[in-house]
Amino acid sequence: MQPSLLLSLALLSGSSDWTTPAERSQYQLTPRYAETMSYFSRLDAASERVCMFSFGISPQGRSLNAVVISREGICTPDQARASGKEVILVQSGIHAGEIEGKDALMALARDLSVGGKHQKLLKHAVILAIPIFNVDGHERFSRYNRINQNGPEQMGWRATAQNLNLNRDFVKADAPEMRHWLRLWNAWQPDLLIDLHNTNGADYQYELTWAFETRGNIHPALAAWNREAFGERVLGAMRRKNWKVFDYVTTVDDTDIRAGLVMDHSGPRYSTGYAAIANRSGLLIETHMLKDFRTRVRVNEAVLLEVLREIARRPGSLRAAVRAAEATTTARSGAAGSELAVRFKLEDAKREIKFLGVQDARTASEISGAQWVQYQADKKITLSLPVRDQVSVSAKVSPPVAYLIPPQWTEVIERLHAHGIEFRQLEQAHTASATAYRFDRFEWARQPFEGRLMLTMLEMHAEPIELEVPAGSVLALTGQPRGDILMHLLEPEAPDALIRWGFFNTIFEQKEYAEPRVLEKLARDMLAADPSLRAQFNEKLKDPAFAGDRWARLYFFYQRSPWFDPEYLRYPVLRLDAAGVQQLLSVP
Repeated sequence: MQPSLLLSLALLSGSSDWTTPAERSQYQLTPRYAETMSYFSRLDAASERVCMFSFGISPQGRSLNAVVISREGICTPDQARASGKEVILVQSGIHAGEIEGKDALMALARDLSVGGKHQKLLKHAVILAIPIFNVDGHERFSRYNRINQNGPEQMGWRATAQNLNLNRDFVKADAPEMRHWLRLWNAWQPDLLIDLHNTNGADYQYELTWAFETRGNIHPALAAWNREAFGERVLGAMRRKNWKVFDYVTTVDDTDIRAGLVMDHSGPRYSTGYAAIANRSGLLIETHMLKDFRTRVRVNEAVLLEVLREIARRPGSLRAAVRAAEATTTARSGAAGSELAVRFKLEDAKREIKFLGVQDARTASEISGAQWVQYQADKKITLSLPVRDQVSVSAKVSPPVAYLIPPQWTEVIERLHAHGIEFRQLEQAHTASATAYRFDRFEWARQPFEGRLMLTMLEMHAEPIELEVPAGSVLALTGQPRGDILMHLLEPEAPDALIRWGFFNTIFEQKEYAEPRVLEKLARDMLAADPSLRAQFNEKLKDPAFAGDRWARLYFFYQRSPWFDPEYLRYPVLRLDAAGVQQLLSVP
């Protein structure tokens, strides 16, 4: 817009002052939801470069708002795709107490629009920003929400109104907010996700720690782009501007940082881990809770600008990596020898690193009976610390050509739809030739996690199967851009598979039984009809626990009889090869 028209619109919208609430308070305060959205609404009215829209409603009735910042006044996903520019999704307030990212986004949106700054940075990029993701948690406003945090005076709450942690919900998508987010994600298909957080833990000199995937959970092309873009160029730029940046770490012992650090990969339940299986780049930003609020806001602004500068330096390179990853996923289906790594482990191997820490004092505590750690932030030291950061693959799965899900598993099918998985529903019943998993051993957690009782141990074997599947069954091919997401949802080996989150718990419940007196007769009839069964039974009797368990002995025969429920402990999601898919699709 012309400056005169810009000023007129700003005046009409209530004020020409674009100072953010955090800036106005000298970084003592962060604005409430209404004031935040009013600020972005004013920007929307004042600048053609800003477009704000709602992408959903929270459980407490608040609008989930997104803000698009672009040179062309882009407001829709189609316009973004037509521009050919790389789309960057930046979200703040997924944990609404860790809120400095919101204030940084307010300043960034102003500078890129009415402020007239950094104009070249929008030449090759479209920014899709979510100022507050967890809007209900944000309005649970209190000075007592973050005991570890150095400002602002008040802030929001970590979890949603339903007490769900959105940054554990990307796969299971239980929260209404997450299902709205997934619709936004699938519509805009951003190339990069930046998630703004604030970490707790040990004190150190770094104003910012971050994480981006480079291990086996992300496509090599995207891993290479992450290493070069973030690990070299953006990191170098931040250091040249005197920002201290390090990898996101956790301590082995919270009472003694010298015991070492851990740097692990991010699983799909988390934002950047989900971006990885969606064949997208992801960047987790973690400012430090003990740094003052001004520093935390400003370092967010700085890193976002450097990421935009990196996109501008190599326009199209990120999109090329995304397309290469999608092509690999699409081509993997049914290819001989192809595998997808779905589970990883942190190795015990260690290496030494230099770490910019602060002096600490450790004293025996009469309160806790352990060590009390007190950091002295003004006394800077350099530590040599052991770190575990080697991640290896612990489970791989060969992709089937397709999965078949019976129609009664509606919640599972709804999740496929929410994740943008392409599938078709069979119009009539068919006989399917497939492979099914049968579960041998399983254990659940002792208490709920994120509203669900998770399977913590699962052992199984595969068996061929031929059965009638009803009309309405869902056929989902793995050869699609979101094929990796599909496998992480449905393969039981994957740690965030829907079965592990409890979506199939009823298959572990036996519904029909037999009276012992009936099984006594059945066992004798079976032994008479099949002499080889006697040898199997005698072998089992060598186990004292089995031999001394009346029900186990009778159950041995019940399991092998036609009376036993064939669906008990059988995973209802079927794996199909090319012939199995063709069999279903060729039936008129």
